[in-house]
Amino acid sequence: MTKRILVMGLPGAGKTTFTQELVKRLMLKHTVKWFNADAVRKEFDDWDFTPEGRMRQVYRMRNMADESKADFAVCDFVCPTEEYRAVFEADIVIWLDTIPAGRFADTNKIFEQPTRYNYRIENWKDNDKTIDSIIFDLGLHTESHTRSILKAVSWRVLGTVDTFLLSWVITGEWHLAAAIGGTEVVTKMVLYYLHERAWNRVRKR
Repeated sequence: MTKRILVMGLPGAGKTTFTQELVKRLMLKHTVKWFNADAVRKEFDDWDFTPEGRMRQVYRMRNMADESKADFAVCDFVCPTEEYRAVFEADIVIWLDTIPAGRFADTNKIFEQPTRYNYRIENWKDNDKTIDSIIFDLGLHTESHTRSILKAVSWRVLGTVDTFLLSWVITGEWHLAAAIGGTEVVTKMVLYYLHERAWNRVRKR
């Protein structure tokens, strides 16, 4: 069943920029559909921002998300009132509270601060941190490049010590054992790192 993720906030709060990064991370292991409010309105040629028009857009976004059949449907739109949010019924709500007011007076007037949300971003610098939290909370955590490198190094240190000791025991020559250990440490680190990165691209079954 598709999980609906709502990225909401005033116009200009950074919803689209945030959503782009979130979708990129989610797509590493899952099917994802991204629905941007302006793109959807353009597709339906519907620029009605009356209460009725806004409600129609909410139902449209929800229906498109459900019909996508993706693992996650990420919808970024203002969704300015609690009534609209209740209708959309998101599984996860991300509120970008980065600006005091948007560029449209009518939207500012009706906008209600959400009383229920899962994540709130008040500073642009928190974007990556929040995305990491979402990925972790959803159980979709993937290794960062830095973490993969550190794991490769620590594993190879242990592996090289083991190789050195075994080679010394077998050959009886510590110089030869050191040469064997020193030769394999670099190649094994590279292979381990590539192995980790390859597994991170395998979709979860």
